[in-house]
Amino acid sequence: MFKVVKLESGDQVIASWDVVGHLAGWIETLFEASRKLKDCGILSALILNHENKIYFHGGFIAPNLMLPISYATGQEYFGQFPGTREVEMVPLILCLVKKELIEKLPIIPCAGDCIFKDAEYCLKARELGFKVYTTDELIVQYRGKGHALMNKEEFARQFQLNHQFFKNKFGQSYQEKLKYPVVYHTGVESPTGFAIAAKNYIAALLRANVKVYYSHLSSIPEAEPLTDDGLVNDAREVIPSMDLPQIIWGQAPLFFKNSGKYKIGHCEFEGMIIPSSWVPYCNMMHEVWTPTEWDKKKLQDAGVSVPIFTIPQGIDPDYFHPNMAPMKTDAKEKFKFICNATWEPRKNLRQLIQDFTSEFSRNEDVCLIVKTMSSALSQPVKNEVEAIKAPREAAKVYIREDILPPEQIGCFYTMGSCFVLPTHGEGWGLPLFEALACGIPAITTGYGAPNEVLRDDKGEPLPGVHFVDWEEGEAKTPYVYMDGNRWAMPKLDDLQKKMRFVFENYKEEKKKAMATSELIRQKFSWDACAVPIIERLKNIYENN
Repeated sequence: MFKVVKLESGDQVIASWDVVGHLAGWIETLFEASRKLKDCGILSALILNHENKIYFHGGFIAPNLMLPISYATGQEYFGQFPGTREVEMVPLILCLVKKELIEKLPIIPCAGDCIFKDAEYCLKARELGFKVYTTDELIVQYRGKGHALMNKEEFARQFQLNHQFFKNKFGQSYQEKLKYPVVYHTGVESPTGFAIAAKNYIAALLRANVKVYYSHLSSIPEAEPLTDDGLVNDAREVIPSMDLPQIIWGQAPLFFKNSGKYKIGHCEFEGMIIPSSWVPYCNMMHEVWTPTEWDKKKLQDAGVSVPIFTIPQGIDPDYFHPNMAPMKTDAKEKFKFICNATWEPRKNLRQLIQDFTSEFSRNEDVCLIVKTMSSALSQPVKNEVEAIKAPREAAKVYIREDILPPEQIGCFYTMGSCFVLPTHGEGWGLPLFEALACGIPAITTGYGAPNEVLRDDKGEPLPGVHFVDWEEGEAKTPYVYMDGNRWAMPKLDDLQKKMRFVFENYKEEKKKAMATSELIRQKFSWDACAVPIIERLKNIYENN
């Protein structure tokens, strides 16, 4: 059930009776927003459900299941997917339809009642040259709908019929758009940097119409939970083929599991020397990918003889940007140093806490907040923290042992004043890039991937980035591949000096970091990082 309000302009606003609020204000907001949009056919509000979680924030069609799916569905809304953006489809629950589109494609009589028919209307509008948009300038709550009046059996029957009709009508055209079929053999559902990167590589390739098949590296497919990304979950619906290029993203000894026709191994390593045991596995591949020139040189020096290509990692600018709502915290101090890292020797959190508490006293308006989780490479976090002896009058340290849902990680960064991680080495350092994308300064060891990537064309650190001096030292960690290796030992006095500098010059450093935020969100979006992958796949298909 819905009402249609005809405007003087000839545009029409569709509003479901199940949307809560005052229609007059909605109309003005949608109309003014639509006037700024090129080729606008449909503009939808951001729609929350009765629990104030995202019901629909613009959507896409999953090409295998042929289901319309919302971005960020079921997530609490903290500012993810900001602004007004073009999407593939929206539900016709609260939206403005432009006069020019209505003249060519009248509004359907069942608007808002069937997601498949709403999606079909949007796809037909796009075929006519119109664009579909969604905006967070208007946020409304949707309190349920007519199918609640049906019995479950009737709803399921209608859903299946409409789904099959939609799939029959559009399924083939979606499959025909897909190119460069590839199997990603990795893991996507865990809070590790590897899994986060894997999920986002796959999603970015799918957005670029690459046909991605997915295979779980560590176990049977059914053993891995679904992710928060509908596109990635959709890729898991099709059984992969061994007659395709296959990418294993993981530690090099896992490359032995590569069963593809053209074998690609993708790895990174945080120490100074690639383990000798990795080399034969790399040389089993047709080519190897790695995130940086730093890792590429280490692989070559170790004896990897197959071609090596650099494939960067990135951040999701829809979740990591300066306008994410800051997380609530018990910390009352105005200036907040923050860190997001697993508690394990390489991350060097013990030194961070010791150096902070030695440098800052309780009478200063500053604290350190560490978000972390335990690791098999260390004692439980509680035991590790209790073993650290801080001066009695030291500034306060808050330890948050937690795994945050994806939509809240950006909120953690925007709550902070400066990100700091005196790491012994990073193969990439995702949290550094995420924090910078959120517009806060960052302090880290001037070694490894961040030292290469977070510099400008002249070799200077990006604005708001501060590198800590270090010296070479023995790697002390239970991690088997670091046995006998070397890594960076950040200098205590320089870490304290950098923290003090940002604390005392925060206004200027924040301004610099905001400039770097824009650069990170553009240059290191996952869509940008997928470009060299697509170039490699194109080359493989043309030359093999």
